[in-house]
Amino acid sequence: MSVEPSDTQYIPTIVGYKSQNPNLKVYLSIGGWNFPSEYFSKMVSSSQSRSKFIASALSTLNQYNLDGIDIDWEYPVSPPRENPVEISCTEFRTVADAGGSSADTNNIVSFFKELKSGLGSKLITVASQAAKTNEVKMNIKGVTPFIDKWHIMSYDYAVSDLPDASAAITSPNCPLFTPDPPAVQMSLNKTVHDYLAVGVDPSKIMIGIPLYGHSWYAPGLTNWKTFGGQGQIQGTCCGPFQQTYGAQPGKGSSLCGTMMYSEIQAAQPETFYDTKTQSTIGYLTQAGADGYTAKGTWITFNDKQSVSTITQYSKSLKLDGVFIFDTSEDSISGGQFTYELMTTIAGVLGK
Repeated sequence: MSVEPSDTQYIPTIVGYKSQNPNLKVYLSIGGWNFPSEYFSKMVSSSQSRSKFIASALSTLNQYNLDGIDIDWEYPVSPPRENPVEISCTEFRTVADAGGSSADTNNIVSFFKELKSGLGSKLITVASQAAKTNEVKMNIKGVTPFIDKWHIMSYDYAVSDLPDASAAITSPNCPLFTPDPPAVQMSLNKTVHDYLAVGVDPSKIMIGIPLYGHSWYAPGLTNWKTFGGQGQIQGTCCGPFQQTYGAQPGKGSSLCGTMMYSEIQAAQPETFYDTKTQSTIGYLTQAGADGYTAKGTWITFNDKQSVSTITQYSKSLKLDGVFIFDTSEDSISGGQFTYELMTTIAGVLGK
């Protein structure tokens, strides 16, 4: 296991913050959506390959004085896939993934059991899926005894940057509670209770909050303060995403159908807080104040009221807390980060 060369310069700085906060824990995450599931599947398939990975992981954690490892396998027993990754608006890289194996569900338990034994006092967390089908494939019940935390990626319940007709339906990105049909019929609350139902202790659950919104192009809406509307293909995204339902991305995020919280603030849409899902809807009835975002852009996002409610929810269920994705997308004023959303979360948690 090796660390991205561009990251090695930052690790000592981050670890150095422990002098200010002795309770700080620094993890090294491996995997992600653009890391083929096939690689994990092959690694967990035999005791020899598992042992090799674990030895390498321990050596790397010790080298950088890190506290633990986060496994971001997306996802066990996954089908083959290919997806484009945008490098720039004219340059794309294709991720080809042969997928996982039906044996992953059992092998993953062996892996985490051996990982816990091999890493000793090091901490183990898992970036885990919010969808019920993948919860089963990850063998959450079997894995739970051998890890410290499930970091549930409770966002992207609906995305717009797909050509499928279902992606045209305006739906919440991170709904605390399930919206009315025909919007996406999943929610953070449903996900958490699926985990609890298989016996995961609340103290081993952390829920994710996105600091970005998803956007659709839906000009001429007379009733935009609701989910389940119909987006149009705007055709302003780059390359293979041009014919998807994602609206033109923010200049910073550069991801089709995505706007950072700071970009949403800059565009200044009209907003409506949906109490059913405890999330916010934004709509540009005029061209954005940023001089960039088009009139007719519809956005689903989590504002200060929403992240406060989600954080309170985590406390009410005695979950271990919340995490965010990611710090670079929080509020900006005068060219400086003001971190409104993270400050709101910290306030609710009493930090």
